[in-house]
Amino acid sequence: MKKEIFTELIKDTSNILLLDIREADELAEDATIEGAVNMPMGKVFTEAIKGNLEKDKQIVVFCRTGGRAAIVERELRERGYEIDGLEGGLTGLHNV
Repeated sequence: MKKEIFTELIKDTSNILLLDIREADELAEDATIEGAVNMPMGKVFTEAIKGNLEKDKQIVVFCRTGGRAAIVERELRERGYEIDGLEGGLTGLHNV
């Protein structure tokens, strides 16, 4: 997902689940996006397997540079989730 689309989409997070999949130590270095739920990458997969991720909401996933988000996006899409990842991650979002 391009940052322009992402920026517009997160203006109203009532219909999306915004997932920050960075680890806790990464959050200490840089703040997250308002309205985002922090769920490290490994936990995302665990919660999906347990059926604890909502399938009735679009999921938008992001990390620092986009690599992990691309993996999560691919894997969850294969499991029937409506999901998009932020291209370039937070680094790409902040570099204008």
